[in-house]
Amino acid sequence: MAGRRQFGAVRRLPSGRWQARYRGADGELVSGPQTFVTKSEAARWLATVETDRARGLWVDPRAGRTRLEQYARSWLRTRVRISARTREIYEAQLEHHILPMITEDVPALAGVALADLTPDLIRLWYAALASQRSPSTAAKAYTRLRQILGQAVNDDRIAKNPCRIDGGGAERHPEQRFASLAELYALADAVPERYRAMVLMAGLAGLRQGELFALQWRDLDLGSATVTVRRKRLRLASGEVIEDDPKSEAGRRVVALPVQLVTELKAHQRRYAQVGANGYVFIGPGGLPLERSNFRMRVWKPATETVGLAGLRFHDLRHTAGTLAARTGATTKELMARLGHASPQAAMVYQHAAADRDRLIADGLDAMAADAGLAPVIPIARLEGSPSGEARSGGSA
Repeated sequence: MAGRRQFGAVRRLPSGRWQARYRGADGELVSGPQTFVTKSEAARWLATVETDRARGLWVDPRAGRTRLEQYARSWLRTRVRISARTREIYEAQLEHHILPMITEDVPALAGVALADLTPDLIRLWYAALASQRSPSTAAKAYTRLRQILGQAVNDDRIAKNPCRIDGGGAERHPEQRFASLAELYALADAVPERYRAMVLMAGLAGLRQGELFALQWRDLDLGSATVTVRRKRLRLASGEVIEDDPKSEAGRRVVALPVQLVTELKAHQRRYAQVGANGYVFIGPGGLPLERSNFRMRVWKPATETVGLAGLRFHDLRHTAGTLAARTGATTKELMARLGHASPQAAMVYQHAAADRDRLIADGLDAMAADAGLAPVIPIARLEGSPSGEARSGGSA
């Protein structure tokens, strides 16, 4: 029949308004998200749907009716390339920061349909989270939510990602603390002797705490003064203890050790370490591997208070190692390799604290010139008391 629509149909409802419908890919009728005042408005909406479908831009409105909680949990179940610890972190972000109600004036996102997650609602949730938790927590949770909803776009659940806050995922960390070399050795003196070598290894070689806890004697070559970082050891919130690969591929590395640290490790090996190549380098008084929480409360916290460094984290010794390495003149790539960083941005944070080396560089240039018998063009004595611009070497310009 001439003039009959080829896509969808419109009909007048008893209320007098017009409804537009079309058949989805499954053959079922799909109604428009709202009714229209006039027949022409309904027809124009159908034309838009037809055009967007032809361009591959149309998203079936029914696909976005899934609640965020349902979709997010399904998303997490399908993440097969993340570590157990990372999965635990993601689960905690969902449970405590993304899905529940943060303030009474912002609805809990758990029950909101994907299609109803608007940029306005995301901004309200983000602001509430930043004020009730912290800006850093809000940034981390926002990054995860943006990742989840990005997958929803890829799955044709929604047309666009509603997470559109400029810099929403950027974390602004306070200045990281680090210990001076003298403070590092003071901390090593303050802990029980069985932990002395571990403190020095963290502050000089930059190994993470989990990497130190997993370290075995087969990983150390004291003859060549190196340590090979192969894995980390940690306890999950569930109580399960795991040993697996380092944080990233860059984390698998060989680190050169200072001679003084090798001497400390040899003394430690004779007194405290487990026997055999597979024995742990650092163990507790009962001969068992170390536990993070016990070590922090029983060993680390008292030691920091003793030397006047209360609040310094054990992880800050890694920052200490990076800063000390930067002060030797290490390049960004060298810092990345030594500390197991996958990106230059992570390694460059240590170089800011090495600005005082610029004066050493300038002093070194002076020494080089002196050794070569070179002197300033204008002797310093001639400049003293002379008006600016009057003293010239050789007379005329």
